[in-house]
Amino acid sequence: MSLFSKFVDYSGLEHLWERITQRYDKKLDEVKGDDTIQVQDKDKLSVRISDKKDNLLSIDTGKGLYASRPVLSKLTFGAGKEYVYDGTEDVTVPVYDGSYHEN
Repeated sequence: MSLFSKFVDYSGLEHLWERITQRYDKKLDEVKGDDTIQVQDKDKLSVRISDKKDNLLSIDTGKGLYASRPVLSKLTFGAGKEYVYDGTEDVTVPVYDGSYHEN
């Protein structure tokens, strides 16, 4: 006799199964579309993606929805030597305050 059958008889197992199906055997009766979600044939959902230039979301046919990384602009600075910052990490640039100290 297993530990499980020792504590759960047929009626207890039936009750447990009823509780599980009540909890997880559910469906939506109705889905309503809005600006971003479209409902087709009452059982198919699709997503509408904005075609704005700065939108990071897009749909790749066959692969689905994905978010692209924003295109980062370069910042070039320097006097005599040039440094290029591409936006991939944090950088602190010291600012000359105009003061001068003689040694």
